[in-house]
Amino acid sequence: MLCEVSERAERLAANEAVFRAGNDAIEANTSNGRAGELVVLCECGTEACFERIALTREEYEAVREHPARFFVIPGHEDLSTGEVVVEAESNRYSVVEKRGEGRRVAERTNPRA
Repeated sequence: MLCEVSERAERLAANEAVFRAGNDAIEANTSNGRAGELVVLCECGTEACFERIALTREEYEAVREHPARFFVIPGHEDLSTGEVVVEAESNRYSVVEKRGEGRRVAERTNPRA
């Protein structure tokens, strides 16, 4: 059972890392030194989720400072895989942090490392 949870946590973290890399590419291609709003994809581990989140660039960069943190739509948190909610910004987004095996995957795949 523990092995199944660990494998699932690793798989979800890998999926989230793909969305994080995509959002970093979006941010890099749209910033041009501008402040303001950025629209990114939810970084939950669900492959079929393509919901969007509007963020300020400051919000985005604050989360990107932590390689194990991801933006998700409220309700898309998966606490069964060892992630914890570290911030809930009203109804716009939540910030989750990976723990255990998921954290190792998130840190290893961090595009800003």
